[in-house]
Amino acid sequence: MRVGILKPDHLGDLVLAAPAIAALRRRFNHLTLYCHPKNLPLAEHLFPGLKARPMHLPHLDKEHGHDRNSASRLRMLRDEIDLLICLRWDGQCERLVTIPDIEYHTPGPAATLRHVAAEHRDLVAPFTGGYNILESYSYDGYAAPDRPLTNLKAVGLCISAGFRLNAWPLSHWLGLAQRLHCQGTESILIGGPAELGRLGILAEGIKGAVGYRPQVIVGSGDFGGFLRAVASQVDLVIATDSGTAHLVSLVRPVVSLFGGSPWQRFAPLGRFNVILTRRYPCSPCKQFNRVEINTCHTQECLTNLTPELVFHCLTAYRAGLGCAQPVLLNGVWIMRAPWRETTTCMM
Repeated sequence: MRVGILKPDHLGDLVLAAPAIAALRRRFNHLTLYCHPKNLPLAEHLFPGLKARPMHLPHLDKEHGHDRNSASRLRMLRDEIDLLICLRWDGQCERLVTIPDIEYHTPGPAATLRHVAAEHRDLVAPFTGGYNILESYSYDGYAAPDRPLTNLKAVGLCISAGFRLNAWPLSHWLGLAQRLHCQGTESILIGGPAELGRLGILAEGIKGAVGYRPQVIVGSGDFGGFLRAVASQVDLVIATDSGTAHLVSLVRPVVSLFGGSPWQRFAPLGRFNVILTRRYPCSPCKQFNRVEINTCHTQECLTNLTPELVFHCLTAYRAGLGCAQPVLLNGVWIMRAPWRETTTCMM
């Protein structure tokens, strides 16, 4: 049987789909992954040997490109596959890619309190059997740590933000770098090409505050080189919600700063990752709602997650604080990502 996997959204979403894609590769010999055209190099890097084809859906394109290829897209699906497993599904996907001649399977309605990787597993489990999400996919050449890290010589500060409202203020990153410096920990800045300007400003600010200009690691199409640089130079990454954060989670534990985005659904994969959030009543933010208008201009969920509070939580994490259950520290909730449900299949 020729099976297609539909995953036409963003970089971080493709990383979160890796456990399900790996499970499907173990089950089917003839697989084709349909992903956003800009994600083709990442797909080829994460899944060597897997056939990958571009699938442009305008509503999932951050650059809002036009849909000029709907007819050829449908012909391609009809000619290449017998079964379509949709790891991304919404009303627009249904309108654009549904073909009566092809059997397709989709997840149920998205639940903000359920991790997307668990949602994927429920969808593919009838074909693959149950699997442990954290063990289904392993990034080639990287051995995951067997315990939380406590000795941090260098910490990566990943300032990328998939959406503007996910960004942590540069002044907060600077304050955190100063506190890390005072305890003898080096800061290394991490971001994507879109953050080049902000990375440069922050690097100069750190130089003026602590006396050294931090190294900057910028993502590019060379995903292997980027991840090798992160893995070889930092012990742990502190990151806001972004595709870059999900990418670096392949090689390093991540402490994630979540404001309005639903951490239960989009926490980076990793056994010793933790989430820091104020858990305000307005979270998840209306930026993730397709029918209501978001008028937030203050971003209190992130601006009130101050450098002092993040540093305090990081200190507790390094001291071995158990986070299997949420812990409230000075108004900040610190918790492990919701991995208890990942070890067995919900069927």
